Amino acid sequence: MGPSPTCRAQMKTHIHASALLLAICSSGAWAQTSPDANWSGFHAGGFLGATHGHADARTVTGRLQYFVEEDAIQIARAGDNKLGQSNFSGGLALGWDKQFDKLLVGVEASANSLSFDKDHNRGEFYDSAPGTSFNIRQSVRASWMSAVRVRLGWAQRNWLAYVSGGVAHTKVKLDVTFTDNAFNGYSQSSKSESMTGPSLGFGGEYALDSKWSIRGDYHYTRFGSISTVSDVTSTNNPGGTLVHKANLSVHGAFVGLNYRFR
Repeated sequence: MGPSPTCRAQMKTHIHASALLLAICSSGAWAQTSPDANWSGFHAGGFLGATHGHADARTVTGRLQYFVEEDAIQIARAGDNKLGQSNFSGGLALGWDKQFDKLLVGVEASANSLSFDKDHNRGEFYDSAPGTSFNIRQSVRASWMSAVRVRLGWAQRNWLAYVSGGVAHTKVKLDVTFTDNAFNGYSQSSKSESMTGPSLGFGGEYALDSKWSIRGDYHYTRFGSISTVSDVTSTNNPGGTLVHKANLSVHGAFVGLNYRFR
């Protein structure tokens, strides 16, 4: 005679409990023996995201002659403008890391598109000569940026969190045109200059296996200032000068994929 229904139910319960316990133990054993990610070595990868560029553009009078003091104050006010633009961006990175237990130090070089191309027009009537007006057009452009940053990170299992800092490089072009209808005043200036600046950021990385990882980064970069001087020509008065300046700062947020060479 076989076991009673009650005994069969108890046996099934014990079997299920034993199977569950075995699964939990097996999972725990795997978790304890699963190796931590090794972040040491060379890596290369690509990233996509967005940048937001911000430029402070300024135009003021230099040598007056053509202008009067009242014009100088008005032009300085009209020529003080903030130019902002957001764009999609993509790039490549190459780096080397060394892991000391959970501490990581490394260096990484990157290059990405910037596509900053912003202009601003502002016109006003002269306070000093009612009925006449002037116009200032300012344009700031930068197509790309590159950077070299040091990374300092903390590794935990398959995760890596880090901060970064270094220098970035780009080429900025500043174009400014001034016109008026008082005495056909005209001034134009164009200048391109290579610029560097500090670049700081932070990020995180997750190892998918021993070679591939996904990452996310944020960087803030502030470049130096570009300046130029232009002469003012007219049909009736001796010319004066205008002084033009601009600086550029960039916020960038990216996600990417890295490959580690083993």
